[in-house]
Amino acid sequence: MQRRPEFDSLRGVLLVLMTLTHLPTRLNVLSNQPFGFVSAAEGFVFLSAFLVGVVHAKKLGTSSPIAMVKSLWSRALKVYGYHVALLCFAFTIIAALGVAARRPAIHNLLGFFHQDPFTALWSSLFLLYCPPLLDILPLYVVLLLLTPAVMLGARKEGWSRVLGLSALIWVWAQVGLKRALYDLLVAIPVLPWPPLSIDLSGAFDLFAWQFLWVLGVWLGVSRATAPEHREPVSRRLLTGALVVSVGFLLVRHQVGIFNVELGAASVLFDKWSLAPLRLVNFLAVALLASWLAPRVFRWLRPRVLEALGQASLPVFAVHVVLCLLSLSLLDENEDPLDYWDEFAVLVATFCSMYFVALRQRLAGRGVGPPSTS
Repeated sequence: MQRRPEFDSLRGVLLVLMTLTHLPTRLNVLSNQPFGFVSAAEGFVFLSAFLVGVVHAKKLGTSSPIAMVKSLWSRALKVYGYHVALLCFAFTIIAALGVAARRPAIHNLLGFFHQDPFTALWSSLFLLYCPPLLDILPLYVVLLLLTPAVMLGARKEGWSRVLGLSALIWVWAQVGLKRALYDLLVAIPVLPWPPLSIDLSGAFDLFAWQFLWVLGVWLGVSRATAPEHREPVSRRLLTGALVVSVGFLLVRHQVGIFNVELGAASVLFDKWSLAPLRLVNFLAVALLASWLAPRVFRWLRPRVLEALGQASLPVFAVHVVLCLLSLSLLDENEDPLDYWDEFAVLVATFCSMYFVALRQRLAGRGVGPPSTS
């Protein structure tokens, strides 16, 4: 499959939204879940999984799966390398800035590291301790490592069984699988489990988010192996997705009669466990985006977004570095930045991200099949 510019552009949009959400500026109010109860993280994970399926579909059909396994695990190792580099940056420069400048935002971010540096260091290398902003790449690493089992299981048993098992794990996650497993591991005295609370293992619940990943891989494999069997999306389905998306959008932003207090129902929209209504909202938005994006990006051809999307992994890493550095600008009272400081932070961040993207393109790494980063 040749590189599709609309996919690169879409990843560029997701990177921009993610960056605006993580930077300590007033714009994060607008960029945080602007399309309903859907964040850039869902789109990024799903699109990455889709491209993994597209790129590795032909390798799945060969008699030997070794090439597929090596490719996916090599990718996981590369992502893990970026994660380790970000950890080193956070535990040295950012941690020192937090202490020297007395920045509570940084201290709260790396609280466990300041409390027990040795345990934080080795447990973070084993993906057991994942501070905020540093918990997305570990999720990606684990999902990449598990993907060969998913694809080989689908080849042997069929996608219906694999999707059914994945959905069952997602349901179990909604009722506390992560907590139950954590309590079980802590209760086994022979395991060298670090003294971590479950909250320090990262905000994303792997057992829930794997379902979104498996869905993406399945659709990617289906697209690559049987493109001629694709049927146009029916108007009825698109209309239903539009109604659902608009309804959730109005509730999210509390417009008119949709200005309701969710109360106990807010758990059904929980991001970290990929709660049921959030999943429905995302699937509706994703269906609309899959129909609309090729038309929009074919017309606009946003070159900047394409460049960001083609180099998504290094661009993502740079965005984390700059978001961490920007926290050092918050004073002891964590007062918001003034408008000129916000403007400087935004310009410096996006110029740096674009510079990295252009450097990757000039190095020739943006040429070839679609990246799965």
